[in-house]
Order: sequence, then C-alpha cells, then structure tokens
Amino acid sequence: MHFESLLVSTSEVCTIGCRHCGFTGASRDREPTEEELADWVGQACDAGVGKIILTGGEPFQRFPRLRAAVRAAAEHPARPAIGVFTSSFWGRKPAAAAARLAALRGLTQLYLSTDPFHQERVPVQSVRNVIDAALAAGIPDISLCITVESDDQVDDILAHYDGYLDRVMVHIDKVIPTPFISVGHAPPLSPAVENYQSYCYLDTPLINPNGDVSACHIGKSGAYIDLSEQVYYLGTLHETSFADIIAAAETNYEYQFLRVYGPRGVARMIAADPQLSHTLRDSRFANGCDLCYKILRSKDGREALQTLVQDPLQRELVDAARLVRFGEDVPRAAAVSR
Repeated sequence: MHFESLLVSTSEVCTIGCRHCGFTGASRDREPTEEELADWVGQACDAGVGKIILTGGEPFQRFPRLRAAVRAAAEHPARPAIGVFTSSFWGRKPAAAAARLAALRGLTQLYLSTDPFHQERVPVQSVRNVIDAALAAGIPDISLCITVESDDQVDDILAHYDGYLDRVMVHIDKVIPTPFISVGHAPPLSPAVENYQSYCYLDTPLINPNGDVSACHIGKSGAYIDLSEQVYYLGTLHETSFADIIAAAETNYEYQFLRVYGPRGVARMIAADPQLSHTLRDSRFANGCDLCYKILRSKDGREALQTLVQDPLQRELVDAARLVRFGEDVPRAAAVSR
C-alpha cells in the first residue's frame, strides 16, 4: 500500500476562530516538538509518501515548527512535493508575506482558505498579497480552498480574485455542521447511494499533533473525542513507526472498505439496513464526509461495518477493488482483520 500524500498537523492553535471550524474551543494535552515533526515527516518520506501537506490549526502560528517540517521534507533524498494550508493572516503586508515564504525553501503548493468564514477575520487583501508573494517566489501550485453554506456564495468569493483565476486552482466544498455553527440551510443530501462518490480523501492519512495517525482529515475530530476505538484510527507514532502503522493498515478491512468504496460504500450500508440512518437525529448530510463520520461514529454504524467486512466475499471484493483502483495485489494469506 502506497500513499501519494499525507497531512501533517503542526498544531491545532489558530487565533482566527472561524465559525465553521471543527477546532473551535479545542485543545490537545500536548503539541509536537520541532524534532518530532521533522522525524514524522522523515518517516513518511522514507515510506515513499510523495507529498507532505502541513496543516493545522494555523501552521503559520507555529512558524518554527512549520519551518522545521518543511526543511525535513525539502532535505529528504526523496524530494517530495510540499504543501501548506493557511488562512493568510500573515499576509497583511506584501513584504511580510514575501519574507515568510522565503524562509520556507522547497515549498511547492499553498492551499489558501478563503470563504465567508475566513474573511470575517482575514482581509481579502492579505490573501491576494500571499498569492502575489507565492507567484513571485515561483511556487508552482496555488489553490483557493472555499467552504460555503450555499452555491450562490461561490461567485461572491471568486469575484475577489478576478485576475488571478488563470493562475490558481479552486476547490469548493460545503460546510459540515458542528456544535458551534448552525448552518443556515438544510443539509441537502439524503443517504441515497447515488448522492455519493466512491472517491474521497482516504488516500491522504493525517498525523495529528499528538502523534495519532488517522485514515483521513476526519481524524481532526480527535481534538474532542478518543479516536482509538474509531475506524479512522490507525495508530500512534509514540508507540510504533509510520511504516509499521501502514503495514498494519494493509489487513484492516474496515479501513480498506472505506478506501475503495468511500462514502458510497457507507450509503450502501444504509440502503441494506435503513435503520442505520434512523439512529441519528438528522438523516440528511452536507457531503460524503458528513455522512461517513456521523454513521460510523455511531455504535450501530461501526458494528454494521465490522459485520460486513467479516464476510469472505466482501473481503474478496475489497481486494479486487484495491487491485483495480490502486494496483495493490493483496496476498490472500494477509486477509485478516484487526
């Protein structure tokens, strides 16, 4: 099993405090040291991860750690791509934005969060200053990451970047409701299978600031709950190596089911047992991540997945899908679940 990309969270600290953020009010018992971050990044590069993506919180609010992680990736013989998520709060002045990026040699992509939530605290001009600095620094990939409550908000955001849209990429997603935000529109999706894709972010695991390795960015919910009994939890770097965690994930059929079928697989589970959606207060979902997390965090949902992947036929189908989608030929002798 090989991963093209990996999220590494440098911190959950962020003073922007967006209303839609799942980290609002959260704090960990500990954060990583610069040395730990560099070690984790090095282990991921040793394992063949082709792209390291630094995230948070707000990585630029722990700049020495961010710089250490970027340096570890940039100096690794594998020479991975290196990206970082940011609100651009540090880009209020063009010179300051240029200086920050100059200290991050090797950076190849910026993911700039810009939407109605971030712009309550961060001026659009700060984001534009960061774009200008990145273009001047020759950073090849710049993405605008836009989270909205409704589709009609997208054009309003993009209007701020007229003149840049031929040089940046745009990614749009719907906000996931949290205990700290009451979304102004009803989540639009029922659990019907046709509403969801099999592709999702499970090909990009996440290292949390406390060293936990999670299947995807939903693992950030570890800021509030113990993830160790959840399907998304793969292990902790304080107990074992990144390579060993990934090796164990090879035979974790709950995880592999989600890798190959994504939210559509969860929707299929609900179609086979509609009672699953009735265990929740709301049976409509903002997107595939919302569906997957709400169903599989529930006791009934987790048990349904565990039962499903004990079926030898389902395991064969998962193995076949891994071969077709990822080129991963799974030896039958390895077919044991955690």
